[in-house]
Amino acid sequence: MYNRHGPVPDDDQPTQGVIQPAEIDATERYVCSLIGLGAVAGVLLLFYPLLLAVTRPFQQLSITALVFVLVTVWLLVWLGTELVWEWQAGRLFS
Repeated sequence: MYNRHGPVPDDDQPTQGVIQPAEIDATERYVCSLIGLGAVAGVLLLFYPLLLAVTRPFQQLSITALVFVLVTVWLLVWLGTELVWEWQAGRLFS
């Protein structure tokens, strides 16, 4: 058996050069969610008559369908905003 001479790295000590991912501040999450909410509010204000006409065939479930679509758009815009923010900050693939 061969034993290497000299200092042997210890697994309990932190390794130099390991880059820890940056923590995401809660403010970024709030801002991204508010951007998504603002986008949904804009869609609702601009296309409210059209959205009602599209969901009218659902009869009693028309408001439920409308809310489902608006929440889905909000979440997708929020996710897209978060991805763009992380990409611009350089933390997307780190």
